[in-house]
Amino acid sequence: MNLKPTMKELVDATQLSRATIDRVLNNRPGVNPKTIETVQHAYSALLVEAAGLVHAPKMQTSSVFSVVVQAGEEYNASLKLAAEKIQASLETKGITLHVCCSSDMNDDEVIRLLNTQAEHADGIAIVAKNTPAINSAVHKLKLKGKHIIALVSDIEPDVRDAYVGINNRAAGQAAGFIIGKHLQYCTDPSVAVIVGTLSYSCHDDREIGFRAQIRKTFPAVSVSEVISGNDNTQQTYDAAIQLLNNVKNIRAIYNVAGGNAGLVAALDEFKSEVRPILITHEVNEVTEELIINEKIDYIISQNMSQLLIKTAEKLQNIKEGNDFGIHTFLPIEIITRFTLPTLI
Repeated sequence: MNLKPTMKELVDATQLSRATIDRVLNNRPGVNPKTIETVQHAYSALLVEAAGLVHAPKMQTSSVFSVVVQAGEEYNASLKLAAEKIQASLETKGITLHVCCSSDMNDDEVIRLLNTQAEHADGIAIVAKNTPAINSAVHKLKLKGKHIIALVSDIEPDVRDAYVGINNRAAGQAAGFIIGKHLQYCTDPSVAVIVGTLSYSCHDDREIGFRAQIRKTFPAVSVSEVISGNDNTQQTYDAAIQLLNNVKNIRAIYNVAGGNAGLVAALDEFKSEVRPILITHEVNEVTEELIINEKIDYIISQNMSQLLIKTAEKLQNIKEGNDFGIHTFLPIEIITRFTLPTLI
């Protein structure tokens, strides 16, 4: 590695001209001894500074935070990828972030992860169902002094310190507006909503926002069915096949959850005369491929890297007593195949 000072650094340090510095460095005659001394002193100081930066030990981690996630495999993979991208940046701030994911919808597994991470973490962010068991476990940790943030999907406000993520009710309204605009001149159009489970506050809020927007602005559009796919590819496929066989004139589907590969497989297999408009959530490896191939029309998303950065910063601020805000809302992104961001 080249540690030699650059000409610009020497000019900034000495306030001498490039020509004068060049004469000193190349031992040319006609330079004032004091000028030579000034340049040599600056050169040595810059060498020492550069060597110190190279050999300086890395900043010791001052905070360790954990993100505990109870979600489908698609979502878990995208969150882990985002965590890998930002880890080096967080470490420069003295923060280490661990992401622990479970695709098991059993609350006992999430509670086990929570308690395990709490043994070494200064604070925890959690993506989980809003159930009595989860809320009780989080509340116990908070009573022990742990800082807790609800991430993406809120839990009971009394048991956590803050929420970070998009406004899910507004996201549902956006989906309702888009679908309503597409279908406003159709004859008796029906729309279906697919949820993972309404135990997730985010799924519940998205459906509520969607229905409210349709009812308010596009009353001719009928929301005919709400089905559960449990954030699982096979279960979403089975539920979608049953839906398409039982409900006629489905012109749009809003999937507030995961399992998108199963949903698209069902639509491909059913082969209706008019393929329904499909809106789903979150850009990940599955939805990226599907929207590129025009199997999905819109993705409502949020920047995963920014989500984790904001979460780590908020946990750090809460730990230091500098943050009193309850909510940090991220921008809602409406993605088409023409505006698809890169995952890498």
